[in-house]
Amino acid sequence: MIRSITVAGILAIIAPGMGFANGGGLPPLPSWQTDAATCSWHWREGGGIGLWGETCDLGGATWQVMWDDAQGAFVTRRDDADMGIAVQSFTVPQGASIAALSQTLIDAGALGPDAPCTWQAIALRPAPRTMVFHVLAPSDPNALAPTAQGEVPDPLCGPYGASTHGVRYFITDLRWPERAIFVEEGQERPMFDPMSITPLQ
Repeated sequence: MIRSITVAGILAIIAPGMGFANGGGLPPLPSWQTDAATCSWHWREGGGIGLWGETCDLGGATWQVMWDDAQGAFVTRRDDADMGIAVQSFTVPQGASIAALSQTLIDAGALGPDAPCTWQAIALRPAPRTMVFHVLAPSDPNALAPTAQGEVPDPLCGPYGASTHGVRYFITDLRWPERAIFVEEGQERPMFDPMSITPLQ
């Protein structure tokens, strides 16, 4: 089920039969906007997760975060142009750790089989005790440092790994143990609320 719902239609989605993996209802409406004059929040659903995403008219173009069936992910879109994955859910084998995703990414061509990368838990921001943030980062902490010539190296850990060009991470939670959610916040505040990401039952 894929849905996009305006704030005005919130009451319509709090209906019998709809449940969330966190046992609650919709996350709070975000208190911020990219541009209060041209942006509006919409509850989006796809691929078994929901989130608050913005639709904005900026510089003569419509920007929005929306579900894309072909990629199986929420993407940031400028008019009809795909600007990249924003949020994507991955299945983790039962009883496995986040490290099991390495093979998934290798099979998808998103990580080199010999890439010198490891999974690391990070303290990104306050979160429920059941939740952990992870980053796939180079084993060598200096691997992403600028060269002596000031050049920024290509990310060693692929499009889902640590980057010098923005904040990327995965979320796991004991409340949904067979799922890991990738989040691409980019260089500035994203056009979705990362704290609103909610697995659906």
